[in-house]
Amino acid sequence: MTKVAYITLLGRFPWAVVNTYYKLLTMGKKADRIYVFTEERYKDNLPKVVKALETISKAYNLDPIIETEVVPNYGFFVADKKFRELFSRLEREGYRIGLDITSGRKALVAAAIVQVRKFPVEFIVYMGLLDPDFPDRPYMMIPTHMQPIKNFLGDGDVGNQ
Repeated sequence: MTKVAYITLLGRFPWAVVNTYYKLLTMGKKADRIYVFTEERYKDNLPKVVKALETISKAYNLDPIIETEVVPNYGFFVADKKFRELFSRLEREGYRIGLDITSGRKALVAAAIVQVRKFPVEFIVYMGLLDPDFPDRPYMMIPTHMQPIKNFLGDGDVGNQ
């Protein structure tokens, strides 16, 4: 059985993190561990995002370990090092990596993608929002056709569903 560590990047929109995780669960993707990375300026959103991830996980009878990591604003070099260390540890522990870049800011997204390519990856996803009138709503309050999801690995596991 494949163990998956889900890494999500929190930026301006907490709902983007929560909604992408929820959509992946509805598609059968599950994580044994969840890591939420964010920059200093968004750290105040971490408690409510973690609580939402816990609540959604419990609804699916899951109880993943959830950890957070705060890096300096525009901290590409720090993020690069933190991702490399985390991905190395996860690989040693037998995990495949699922990366969600939906909410992430450029410094974190770039660092995560540069590092993840060296490790066993399950998926790299981005969920779009085709109507800007819906940014701060739960997944189920937004028409699903307005929330396409793309797996950049192109393996068909996660597609525009």
